[in-house]
Amino acid sequence: MRRVIVMCVVLSGLLVAVPARGQQLQLPDLSRLSASATDVVDVSVDQALLGMAAAFMGNGPDDAQVKSLVSSLKGIYVKSFTFAKDGAFDPSLLEPVRRQLATGQWSRLMSAKSSKDGSDMAVYLWRNGDRPGGLAVLSVEPREVTVVNIVGSIDLAQLQALQGKFGVPDLELGDTKGPKGPKGPK
Repeated sequence: MRRVIVMCVVLSGLLVAVPARGQQLQLPDLSRLSASATDVVDVSVDQALLGMAAAFMGNGPDDAQVKSLVSSLKGIYVKSFTFAKDGAFDPSLLEPVRRQLATGQWSRLMSAKSSKDGSDMAVYLWRNGDRPGGLAVLSVEPREVTVVNIVGSIDLAQLQALQGKFGVPDLELGDTKGPKGPKGPK
């Protein structure tokens, strides 16, 4: 999952401010995935929650940078499921997500599929005309399914300041040029 998060961080540097309508994925009921998963991560932070959290921050230089980033976001939504064995979930449960990303203003930026390890990942950008405004990642591996949706404007340099705050993990970004290489086993 770390590779998915790092990819989201790198690609989210492309985002600019546009209305949030349409950028947020409408996820189907994924309770059947939750029922068979050994680990579940469900992050749903909308603009109001981001604003309330920012109000409790201090006035230091790092805090100002985080407040600036938070003010430009409309929401961060992550659903990730880890399973004890390969093939423990029905991949057809993700078809509504794939259909949504294949229509409208979503454009696939990249995809990677491996028959060797059974992984399938795609990154999508939401567009308003020629302006990007949202990011989605769908990653399916034999033992893990992750859906990420970032809504709003974000600057990679600012994202570095967000690490360790609001439940955002340390993404090990030493600079704003992106990942420095392999981080070892997941």
